[in-house]
Amino acid sequence: MGSSHRRIGRRGERVAARFLRHRGLRVLASNVRAGGGEIDLVAIEGETLVFVEVKSRTAASWREGFEKIDGRKRRALRKACRAYLRSTTGDVEHFRIDGVVVELEPGLFRLRVRGVEWERGLFRLDPHDV
Repeated sequence: MGSSHRRIGRRGERVAARFLRHRGLRVLASNVRAGGGEIDLVAIEGETLVFVEVKSRTAASWREGFEKIDGRKRRALRKACRAYLRSTTGDVEHFRIDGVVVELEPGLFRLRVRGVEWERGLFRLDPHDV
C-alpha cells in the first residue's frame, strides 16, 4: 500500500473512531493484530463488544466502501475477531462486526470528511465458532 493510501486509511480510522465515540461507543483499541490479521477498531456499546472494519475512500475511488469487504477480507476479519475473543480475559457474550465507510476529499491542508456511513452487524460472526 502506498503512502497516500496509508494516509487516507489512517485519517479514515481516526474519523471513524471519533464518529463512533460521538454515538456512545467506547473505543478500546485500534489496529489490533490477532489471528494473523488486523481489526481496525475494537469498541464497546453497552454490553456488546464491537469489531469495526473501516474503509476509507475518496471521490476518485471506483469501488464503494462496503463492496471492498469481499469474501477473503470477511474470512480474515472473522479469524482475527475469533482470535481476539479467545485472548480476552473475561467472557464476552455479545459481540458483532460493524463497518464504517469514511469518504474523504482533498482540502486545503488535509483530507476533509465528506461523509460517514455506519453499518451495524455488517456480517455475522458465529458465536459457536469462537
